[in-house]
Amino acid sequence: MKSIFHNSFKDMMNDVVDYGSCCECGACVVACPHNVIEYIDGKPKQTAKSSAPFDFCGVSEGAGCDVCATVCPRLWPREEHLKDAVFEEDRPFEDIFGVFRNIFVARTKKPEIAKVGQDGGVVTGLLAWALDAKQIDGAIVSTVGENDKPCFPSPKVVTTQEEIKNSAGSWYTYCANETVLPEVVERDLNSVAFVGVPCQITPLRKMEHMDPSFLLGAKKKPKIIGRQREFLRGFSKRISFSVGLFCTEVFRPELMTERIEKGLGIPLTEVTKFNVKGEVLIYKKDGDIAKIPLKEAMDDYQRPECAHCGDFSAEMADIACGGVGTEQATIVVIRTKRGEEIWKEYEKSGEVEVESISDNKRAWNILLRLARRQRGRVPLGPERSGTAAGLEQYNKRKAPGDIRSFLSDVGKDPEAIDELMQAAYGDDKELGEAVRFMAGQAIPDDPGINEEGKRKLPPPLGAEIGGDSPK
Repeated sequence: MKSIFHNSFKDMMNDVVDYGSCCECGACVVACPHNVIEYIDGKPKQTAKSSAPFDFCGVSEGAGCDVCATVCPRLWPREEHLKDAVFEEDRPFEDIFGVFRNIFVARTKKPEIAKVGQDGGVVTGLLAWALDAKQIDGAIVSTVGENDKPCFPSPKVVTTQEEIKNSAGSWYTYCANETVLPEVVERDLNSVAFVGVPCQITPLRKMEHMDPSFLLGAKKKPKIIGRQREFLRGFSKRISFSVGLFCTEVFRPELMTERIEKGLGIPLTEVTKFNVKGEVLIYKKDGDIAKIPLKEAMDDYQRPECAHCGDFSAEMADIACGGVGTEQATIVVIRTKRGEEIWKEYEKSGEVEVESISDNKRAWNILLRLARRQRGRVPLGPERSGTAAGLEQYNKRKAPGDIRSFLSDVGKDPEAIDELMQAAYGDDKELGEAVRFMAGQAIPDDPGINEEGKRKLPPPLGAEIGGDSPK
C-alpha cells in the first residue's frame, strides 16, 4: 500500500545512498528479509540481480516490502519527528538536547575501569555492572580485537567481563554496530545492551516503533508479511536498553594512517586511545599525549556523511553519555523509563558516583552549544530525507479502520483481513487515532538572542527539574 508515509527501496538508494547522506550504519542490510542488498565498502548495494539498476528491488516493486527503507535513519521521519512515538506522553523535560528525565555528571568508582575508560568510564562501568547483575546477557559494542588493525575497531557482541573491559574507550572512526545484530539472534541472546552513536540508535527506534501497515498488500500472503514483520521488529525486541554516545562527527581512516602514522610518525600500535577536548588527543603507550588541532581534523578528515546528522546527544537512546566539558567524568542524560530503571539499580550498587549538573556549568554550556550547532548544520535534502521544507506530518500508525477498508476494497473478506492484520501487527497494539509528529517545532524555552546579538544560555537545571540523578 503506497502512501507518503511509506519510504521505498528506490527512495533509500536515491535520496540517501546516491545523494551522499548514508551514514553506513548497515541497518538496512540487516533488516532486509530477502537478501537483496549487501554491505559493501560501507554502503548497501543491490546484489540480488546484477543486471538490474542499483535502485531496483524486485520484491519492493512486486509483492512489496521496504523494511530496509523503513529503518533507515536518513529518511523521514528522523529524530525530531520520532519523539511522540518513542516517548509518547512520558516526556518530563525537553531542551535543545532532546527529551530527558534527568541530566547529571558521573564517574565510575572502579579503578580498573577508570584506567581504561573514556572520560568517566561510565558506559563501560554500566555494562560491566549490568552483566554481573544479570540485567543483560551481552552487549553490542565497537572494539579493537585481535584480528583488527590497530586503532580500527569492529562491531562485536561481548558476553564476558573481560570483553566488556577490553571494549572501553573511543576511537573516532565509524563502526557499523548494527551489522552484528544477526549474531545476537544466532547466539540466542535475549537481553542485550546496545552502545552506539546517534545514527545507530535511531534505526533501533524505527525497528521498534514504525507502523507495519506498509507491509500489507493486495496480493501478499500472511507468511510473507510475517517474515517481513520479524525483520522489522525481531532485532529490537532483544535489546534490553540502549546507550547513545554524544557525537559531532567521526573521522576518515586517513586521520590515522596519514596524519598520525605518517605525519606525526606515531605507529598506530603505540596508540592506546583517543579523546577530543577542543583538540584531538592521542594517548601513547609511553605516557605521552600528541595533539592535533580539532579544526584541522574536522576540515581535513571529517566524514562527509556526518554533516547530514543533526543529533549530537543521541536523542533516541534510553541513556545518552558524553564527556564534553568534563575532566575524567561523563555527562549522563536519562531519557526513558527503562533508562531510569537501569540507572537507579546501577547507582544503588555503589559502583558509580554522581554530581548535579548545576555543579558542572561549563559542561552544561558546551552541551547546549554543540547540540544547537549540530541541529542547525544539516543541509536541506531530497523530499524523503526528512530535512526538506514543507513536509507533511508523519502518523505513527494509520487508523486500523483505514487499513481494513483498503484490504476490503481490494477484495479481501473479513476473515482474511484479520489474518493479514495479525501477520503485520502481531502483538502491537492497534490505535484508532493517528499519532502525529510535528516537524520543525520550536525548541521549548529557547532563551533566544540578547540585545548584543549573542545567544543567551540558561543556567544549569536544578535537581527539582531533572538536574541530578534519579534517586
